[in-house]
This record gives sequence, C-alpha cells and structure tokens, in this order.
Amino acid sequence: MPLPSLTDSARGFRPLPLVTREPRRELLVPRLGRPPRIHLWHIGCQMNEADREQLAEQFAEIGCIPEVPLEDADLAVLITCTVRANAEQKVYGKFRELIPWKRRRSGRAIALTGCMAVEHGAGLLQRLPDLDYVFDVREPDGFLAKLQAIHAGDIDSPVTLPASDRLSAYVPVMGGCNEMCTYCIVPFVRGRELSRPVAGIVSHVRRLVAGGVREVTLLGQNVNSYLDPATGARLPQLMEAVDAVEGLWRLRFLTSHPRNAVPDLFAAMRDLVSACEQLHLPVQAGDDGLLRRMRRLYRVADYRERIEQARAIVGPRLALSTDIIVGFCGESENEFMATEQLMREVRFDTVHLAAYSPRPGTAAARRDDDIPLAEKKRRLNHLLAVQRGIAAELNEGYVGGDVEVLVEGVADDGRLFGRTRENKVTWLPREAAMVGQLCAAKVVGASAWQLQAEPLRSAA
Repeated sequence: MPLPSLTDSARGFRPLPLVTREPRRELLVPRLGRPPRIHLWHIGCQMNEADREQLAEQFAEIGCIPEVPLEDADLAVLITCTVRANAEQKVYGKFRELIPWKRRRSGRAIALTGCMAVEHGAGLLQRLPDLDYVFDVREPDGFLAKLQAIHAGDIDSPVTLPASDRLSAYVPVMGGCNEMCTYCIVPFVRGRELSRPVAGIVSHVRRLVAGGVREVTLLGQNVNSYLDPATGARLPQLMEAVDAVEGLWRLRFLTSHPRNAVPDLFAAMRDLVSACEQLHLPVQAGDDGLLRRMRRLYRVADYRERIEQARAIVGPRLALSTDIIVGFCGESENEFMATEQLMREVRFDTVHLAAYSPRPGTAAARRDDDIPLAEKKRRLNHLLAVQRGIAAELNEGYVGGDVEVLVEGVADDGRLFGRTRENKVTWLPREAAMVGQLCAAKVVGASAWQLQAEPLRSAA
C-alpha cells in the first residue's frame, strides 16, 4: 500500500500527534500482575541512539521496565530512520520479524517512532495491520499517558534502572535543522532547530559522569549552530561549561556544518582539556555545481579554507572525518572525479560514503534520479578503495608514536580494545590495562581501520 510522501505534521515542521488503533483493541490487554516490560530497537544515527536512552528513562519513570529481551517483552518499540531507503527497508524487515512474536501471546503490542513515524504518520497503521501505535519521539507524552491508562492496574511507581557500565554517552544539545539541503529529509522529520539551555545540558552531563560515563558526545543535526535560547551562548561556550564537569575525560561533538565551523570552535578544541582532536565536517561533494544542486551553500574553496584553519589552530594531531554522497542527481564523471580529488587533497582519516537515494518530499526528489544503480555502486566502491589507501597511510604515521587509549572492552581472545582521542580504534595486549582506564601506549602496528599498541603506563 503506497504511503503519503510526508504527513501534514512533517510538511509543517510540527510534532506528530499520537496515532493508535481503534479503542476496542485496548480491551484485549490483559492484567499482567507486574509492571509492563518494553523491548527497544533502534536503527540510524547517533541521535536515534540518544533517543533510545531517553525513552528508556521515560518508560522507567512511569513504572515500566525498559530494555528487556524481546521474548520477555509486552511491548516492542521501533525507533526508526528514514534518511535512506535502505534504512526504511530494514525497519520493515524488523517489523515482519515481530509479527509472530506479537501473535504468540495475547496483549502484546508494537509501537513505531522516530523519523519514519513523522514522515508517514497514520499511513503506517494502514500499511502494517499488526502495528498498534505511532508516536513522535520528540513529544512522547501522549504515548506515555496512553500506556499508563492501559496498564494502570499493573503500574505502581517509577522503576529504578540498573547501573550502566558504559563509558561513553551521547548528549543531545539541539534538535532539528534549518539548512534544507535538497536531498535531506531531516528538517521535515526532526523539525526546525531548537537548542537546549546550557544549564540543562551540564546537569545532564553531571548525571552521566556520576554514573561512570567518562566521554560524552554533544549531538545535533548541525551541532555547531547551537544557540542557548536564554543566554545566546554558542557551541564553544557550551563546550567550556561541559569541560568544567569534574570527572569528564573526553568531549566530542557531532555533526557540524561547514558554514558554522569557525575559528572560535577550533580554539575551544585546542584549549579545553577534555576536547578531543577530532572533527567531523561533512562535505558531501567536491564540486561546486554539485554543492549548489544539493543546496549546501558553500564552495569547495570555502571547505578547504575551514580545514586549513582547523589544522592550523588545533594542531597536527587533528583527525578529520566527513560524509560524501555519490550518484546525486546529474552527477557527471567530472564532478565525481572532483570529489575524489578533494579526498586525495584533504586526506580524511574517515569517510562515510553513501549512494544517493531519493527521499519523498525533498526538493531533490523532483529531479531525475538519473545515475544507474550499477554506476552508483562503481563510484562508491572506487572511493572506498581510495579512502582505504589514504587511511592506511595516515594510520601508518602513528606507528612509533604515543597515544592515549580509553579502554572500552575485552574481545573474545582476551585482547583489549578502545579508542584514542583521535577516535582511532586501538587494540592492546591481554591484561595491559583494565576496562575503564586511560592507557598511555606506543603504536606498534597499523591498518586502514585500526591501530595495535603496547602500554607505556596506566594514565588513570
């Protein structure tokens, strides 16, 4: 069954109201004699991961038990992504897996939220007969109230979440996007930019650090356009306030827009003790004509200038990552080669590559998607090979040097793994340190995607 391109809420950048099945279905919910249990599943960007954590806390506050295995759950909640067609297809695949689970026991239900909910709205209930609820993760109060009403006899008081052993966490500092790139659905499904106050963000970080988190990543669709609604503080001032939180070791931010990458931001990366030497700055394409069709509102020369400023201010340890789209509408071979040339000139540590897929409702969806899929794959694989070579050369430059590794876990073979301040995955020998430690180490080997290191001493 075809779905509408965008719901009225998405077209107007408004939150989606709760959509449910007919009230008669609520009568099928049996008394459980215990708090309802909720299974959470997500796909997509880091913002969806942060949404999952926030939903878990909200479910616990109303007396539900979140984050249980699917077979133990009464409600499955899908936090979805719609940035690319492939992500939507994975959601539909996951939903099909849930149908037999739901039918095995009376009273089970499935809810869907995230970007697909806002894009398609009530149309999802028509397309997916076993779907019970569609709600907006940005404003879940209506859905939470519905759960409280349905399970009133089984909900007693807030549930205490077990302590987490995670070392890193995402902290949303703003939502939405004002850029309106022609290929992107995000402004419609996430709305216009809205920033949280600095004080609330700092309080959030303090709670995370008190629970054992040592690294936080400040999140926003365009995080470097952050603006405190009360004080006018920008991202550098927010970073300074977060850096002052006692017990925080590392600070990162995602995702930045080249137009708002300013020297003050690079200076904060250089001067703040916890700020890591890593910058993710999506370029999307290396040709001015392509950038105009994408409505990126900067030139390739502007992007190069931002990179030169960042390297000059932050220093030689700065690691760069970016996003690139291949096969956008009308992309000529010369335009594609210009993107390859930019990659070779800038020499990114990491490049996230994606083949263009039209998103209904966006401006680019009105253009012909005229690059054949086979050609998109060829271009994608070509740039992957180029980047593999660049990354291998850059990582080889770490061999013989010292790095600081936040040890995150132990592999099946007993080796330790973690990440450097530059966000390089690094492997350490068995028993070289303990999980949760900062370990000073010397790099002894490298590949395109990871480093091998030997410990020097325990730094923390």
